[in-house]
Amino acid sequence: MLETPRLILRGMNQQSYDDLFQNHSDSEIKTILGISEDSELETEKSRYQGGYSTFNITIQVFQLVLKEDMRIIGNCGFHSWAKQHRRAEVFYSLKNDLDKRNGYMSEALNEVLKYGIEIMNLRRIEGFVAVTNPASYLLLEKFGFKQEAKLKHRYLFDDGEEWDYFYSFLTENN
Repeated sequence: MLETPRLILRGMNQQSYDDLFQNHSDSEIKTILGISEDSELETEKSRYQGGYSTFNITIQVFQLVLKEDMRIIGNCGFHSWAKQHRRAEVFYSLKNDLDKRNGYMSEALNEVLKYGIEIMNLRRIEGFVAVTNPASYLLLEKFGFKQEAKLKHRYLFDDGEEWDYFYSFLTENN
């Protein structure tokens, strides 16, 4: 668990997810993950059944819990963590628009990046951001990420063509 002035960052990894989905009811899972809709629960079950982890790639997720009311407002962490290469992809999201533009993600990302460098021993952190999401790519730039490329169709969405910026942060010889 990590903390910032306003947030508790509750860590979850492969073992946490194994315990969660193997030993808890749907209602408990929804409470622990901070989700309310059955469709969100089905998405999480599908992700788990598809395998959060493989033999050499895994995840580290932090739930963002607002100290003031203990509400889960989002998550931040690393996926596609290739331990042998000391590389992972950062991700982050806030659940509600009302929680955006309050500095929560900057606060959380600062601690999560430190965790990635100091505890996970990452030497390269990558990020993919939609070109239509300046708030997100400006956040990465704020933390020293550099744009390396612009990619087409990195992710598949129903709304058509998608372009992403590919960013990286090198912890050694930056």
